[in-house]
Amino acid sequence: MAKQAYPFTKHDHGNALLERSGTALLIGLCLEQQVHSAKAMIGPYELQQRIGHLDARKIAKMKPAALDKVFREEPALHRFPGMMAKRVQKLCGVIADEYANHGERVWTGVSKAAELYDRFLALPGFGDGKAAAAVRILATFGGHKTTGWQKYSSPEDMPWTYKDGVIERPAD
Repeated sequence: MAKQAYPFTKHDHGNALLERSGTALLIGLCLEQQVHSAKAMIGPYELQQRIGHLDARKIAKMKPAALDKVFREEPALHRFPGMMAKRVQKLCGVIADEYANHGERVWTGVSKAAELYDRFLALPGFGDGKAAAAVRILATFGGHKTTGWQKYSSPEDMPWTYKDGVIERPAD
């Protein structure tokens, strides 16, 4: 498997989507709870395959029942598909309205980790731990090292990664 900036799934296509789409990365992080990291992080790719896009504005405007149905298709996108469909839809609404429909604008131009942490914390589906991990993920894998990023989260809080087909925790 080729080295990816975000090696969270065993599928190159899923990792490549996380690397090129800030919206995909945010959706994957939103899904990152009570499921294995690989399941959460392949979720954006599977969602894109099912609906044909990852346009945050379009997802936010979908009928909730229609998005719920997409999340429940076998195999379900998450262990709790109904709840996560609602969270992803709210997240996409924020991306569309506050970040001009581009997930990467959450971190673009931000130079201080504290500001980035606050931006993540304000997103639907992100609590303290996930916001801190997101700051560290961007620094460790995304090359976006904001001032003070090291104090956010720890390698143990990070999602699982794949290396040579084996699940690993990232090193610091």
